[in-house]
Formats: sequence, structure tokens, C-alpha cells
Amino acid sequence: MKPLLSVFAMLALPLVGRAQAPAVAQPPATFYTSDFQLTTQADPAAYCAETTFRDSLTGVTRVFYPSGALRQYIPYANVYRQTLHGTLTTWYEDGRMRTKEDYYNGQRHGDLLTYYPDGTLKRRDRYEKGLCGIGNCYGPNGAPVPYFVYEQLPLYPGGEAQLTKELAKGVRLNAQELGQMRRESSQIYRMARAGFNREVEVELLVGEDGRITNAKVVKSSSSFLNAAALRAVGALKRQFVPARRDGQTVPSRYTVPVYYTMETPYRQGAGPGSYYPRGGRRW
Repeated sequence: MKPLLSVFAMLALPLVGRAQAPAVAQPPATFYTSDFQLTTQADPAAYCAETTFRDSLTGVTRVFYPSGALRQYIPYANVYRQTLHGTLTTWYEDGRMRTKEDYYNGQRHGDLLTYYPDGTLKRRDRYEKGLCGIGNCYGPNGAPVPYFVYEQLPLYPGGEAQLTKELAKGVRLNAQELGQMRRESSQIYRMARAGFNREVEVELLVGEDGRITNAKVVKSSSSFLNAAALRAVGALKRQFVPARRDGQTVPSRYTVPVYYTMETPYRQGAGPGSYYPRGGRRW
């Protein structure tokens, strides 16, 4: 990988007698593969993401191709919450612009432009507070073509209802997990201070072919449910229709919340509860 140059903002000199604000600590660069897996700088195929804070909240992330060429510029009003604000821009590796997206306080607001590799305009959408108004799509020769949506989430065959059905059927607790559930249920009942609903959010990485290439728990209110939720994901029988962005299939992240209702109180011979996942969300 070619070495990447650090970018510094030019700041005005402070007035005499005025204390200078302390510098904001900048986080280290992160490296990841083309399918979003974390890796190291030693990986020659790694993409590099560098985040620079302007102050305690605002900042930008610059993403570089393995060659060192700038791939993406992402402005944030709040880096920690990933609240987009400004013009998000991406480039092809040869430096030609690929996309230009205007955001205001986390919502698309303004133009969304995309380009073919030769620089020909591919799409022009206009957004107002997150809602897409008039849009136009163009072929490689510049001629108008039928409009198609910019982003399409991965779709499980049969829709969310079928995904819910298969996950609900696949979630089963083993003997050890049932024991943990019984102890937690009894403790909650005695203390009478916590709810009986539990949630596990599983993030799926759906590849360009629609296969789940990775799954991990990103949020859980009871750790003993984690493995059961992952087993249910592994038991899914069908592939997703892959996500599409600007007409092209792309790998995507898809989060499935799985909710669990505990018995209150637990009774010998009663069922372990009920799972009911709700539809996925987010790229």
C-alpha cells in the first residue's frame, strides 16, 4: 500500500493573551476488506479509513483505496452518531467523481448525482428533508432510461413474513441456555424491577450473491440468547435477493432484531418463551 498523507486544517493564529484551545485527539486509522471485515495495514488489499475531528463532535472520514487513491469523503455533524452533514463524495480509483450526495443533519437534502466511469451523468435525484422528489436516470450514452431507485435493501424470498417465520421456528434454547433463562426469570420476578422482554439484534453481512457471509450479535439484553439467535440465522433455508445501489448489486449489512418474552414466573413444564423477529434495517 502506498503511504497515505495526513491532512491538517489550516487554523488562524490565536489573539495575543487568549488561551489556545487544546487539540482534539484524533483516532487511529482503521483498515477493512472489500466485504467490510476488519483487517490490518499489512493487508495489501485493505481499504484505509481515517477520521479527523474538527471539534469534539464534528469531523470527516476519508476512505482510501488499497492503492492510496482517495475513494470517499464523509462529513459528519456528529461522528459518534454518524450523523451525515454536508456533501458526501466518492471517486473512482482514477480520480473521476462517482457520486455526490448532499445531507443536512442526517437526512438527504439537495442533490444526489451519480456518474459512469467515463464521467457521463448516470442519475440526478433531488431530495427535500429525506424525501426524493423528481429524479432522472440516464444510460451510458447519456440518453434517458426508465427511473430506478437508488438503494434497495436485501430481500429475503417471501419477504419479512417468511423471514420472521423461519427465524421463529429456528430459535431453540439448549439445556444450558434454558437453565440461564430460568435463573434470570426467577430473579426478575423476585426483584420486580425489570421487564420480561429481551432483545437480540443480529447483523447479517449479505454478499453480492445473496449469501450470508457473516453474522454477529450487535446488541443483546441477555447474553444467553445470543447463540440461539445465531443458530436460527444459520438455519435459514434460502438466499437473499442481494442489495442494489444505483442498479448494481453490492454487499450490505442487514440487522434483524429478535425479541424474546420470558415466562413470568417460570413454571416447570412451561414453554421457554416466544421469539418474534421484526424486519431488518440499515445498510
